Amino acid sequence: MWDELELFKEYQGKLKAIAGEAKAVEIVSESFYIVTAGSNDVANTYFTVRKAQYDVPSYAEFLVQTALHFIKDLHSLGARKIAVAGVPPMGCVPYIRTVYGGFQRECVPLFNHLAETFNSKLSMELPKLNDSLPGSKIVYIDVYTIALDLIEHPSKYGNSGLRSPPEAVVAPETSRSRSCAIV
Repeated sequence: MWDELELFKEYQGKLKAIAGEAKAVEIVSESFYIVTAGSNDVANTYFTVRKAQYDVPSYAEFLVQTALHFIKDLHSLGARKIAVAGVPPMGCVPYIRTVYGGFQRECVPLFNHLAETFNSKLSMELPKLNDSLPGSKIVYIDVYTIALDLIEHPSKYGNSGLRSPPEAVVAPETSRSRSCAIV
C-alpha cells in the first residue's frame, strides 16, 4: 500500500508540472478514489505466516488500522472523496477453493470468517475516520455480501448456466498459479 502512496506523490508532481500548482490541487481534491485493502492479506498472509502471531479478531484489527493509516495518508495528500471496498468472500475465490476446499472445491469458511471480521471492523471505523478528516467523504462498499450472493445464487443474476464447483473443470495452470480459471 505504501508503494501506491509514493506513486501517487510522483503523479502529483507530474500533474503540478503540467497543470500548475492550483489546478493540480483542485484536480486531486475533486477526484474520486477507490481503496481496496485486505484481500491479499486474507488470501495469502494470515493462514501461512501470521496465524502464529494473531488470532482472527486481532489480525483483522491490525489490517483495519493499517487501512485507516493509509486513508489518512491519502487524505493528507489531498484526496477527499474516498470509497473503501471491503474484502470479498475470499474463501470462495477459485484459488482458495482449489487449494483448501477439498475434492468438492467448497468455499472455505475460515477465509470468509476473516474477511467478514475485517469488513465488520472496517465498516464501523470508517464513519469515525470520515468525521475526523476535514472535508472528507469516505464511504464503505460492501462487496462481500454482493459477491457471496452472486456465488450462492447465480440464477438470480441470469447465470443459471454456471457449473457448480464439483462439475467445474479447473484449468491446468491452476497448480502453478494463484490465478485460477473455471471453464
